[in-house]
Amino acid sequence: MPEQPLTAKRLAFCREYVKDSNGAQAAIRAGYSVKTARTQAQQILTIPDIKQEIARLRAEQAEIGHRTVAGLDKLYADCYDAAQANKQPSAMVSAVTGIARLYNMDQPEGKADQPASITEEQAARWRVMADLATADNLNKPKLSKGA
Repeated sequence: MPEQPLTAKRLAFCREYVKDSNGAQAAIRAGYSVKTARTQAQQILTIPDIKQEIARLRAEQAEIGHRTVAGLDKLYADCYDAAQANKQPSAMVSAVTGIARLYNMDQPEGKADQPASITEEQAARWRVMADLATADNLNKPKLSKGA
C-alpha cells in the first residue's frame, strides 16, 4: 500500500478522534461528508501514520490530565490568590481546606493514611492564608436577622 500523507484534514480527524473514539463523528467534525464519514473513518484508521498520531495525541492528553501534588498545590494557591483579590473569604477558606486535604492535614494526628512531607515554607504560607481568610471572614459585615 503506498504511503499516505498526513494532510491537514487527516490531522484534524486525529484530533477529533481522540476526543471520543467515534470514527464517523470525528470524520464529520474534521470536514468529511456525512454520507461517507463511516467509510472514510474506517479507511483512515488503517493508516500507520494515523495510528501513531492518535497514540501521540492520547499520550499528550494523558500528560496534561496527569495531576501531581505539586500541580494541585499550585492550583489551590492560585485559587486562593484569585479569591483574595476578589474579596471572597469563603472561596479562600475552600482553597485552604483543599490544600489541607491534599496533604492530609485535615486528619487527626496519626490518623492520616499517607503522611505528607511539606516544607516549613509551605506550612508558613498556608498558616498565613488561613489567618487572612479567617480575618476577612470575621471582618465581613453580617446580615441582620431580618434580612
